[in-house]
Amino acid sequence: MVNPEGEGVPDELDRIANDADVIRDGWQRTVEDTKAMAADREDAGYETLVVFSQDTSPVAPDTEGAEHWGLTYLVDSDTAETVVDARERAEFDETAVYQAGAGPTTFIVTECLDHDEELIVFVAGAFRKREGAGLVRAATERGEMHTQFRKLDGTVIASVEHDDVSAFFPDPQEYYSYAGEFAADAAPAGDDE
Repeated sequence: MVNPEGEGVPDELDRIANDADVIRDGWQRTVEDTKAMAADREDAGYETLVVFSQDTSPVAPDTEGAEHWGLTYLVDSDTAETVVDARERAEFDETAVYQAGAGPTTFIVTECLDHDEELIVFVAGAFRKREGAGLVRAATERGEMHTQFRKLDGTVIASVEHDDVSAFFPDPQEYYSYAGEFAADAAPAGDDE
């Protein structure tokens, strides 16, 4: 609503300010939790690498220009070298996914484990649910998910494949709803029921 007198703050601005606080608090909790999980794994004898993504993007396979799909995590050049080294050393045959939602935002930590190498990579990021519907649909239909580490120029430097899509998207409808889709619209192709 327009306030010609300029008095008070419009409701929409209050909501935006509150959303920013919720997102900031959610990210801070994600960082703290990730560090605590890494410390626990180190106490158990594992080498850990913790990556806090500067930008997390859900990329569907049909996204224009996409050569790789999944959750893509932007990493700086210093971190990139360490990620490449870890990926070359490890198979990462086990995955654990931790996430929390704060309104339209998903905060996610993916733990990629290689028990034989005693190496774990934690990657933490956040993304808007409305941007994830295409990825959720594709991952669910294909029964696979990918974690992609990329540099600023878009080059994917390391990738990990996961076979438990439900760990990443336990409630696909939540993502479809934020994208303005409804259950009938979001059903995978070929499902006529």
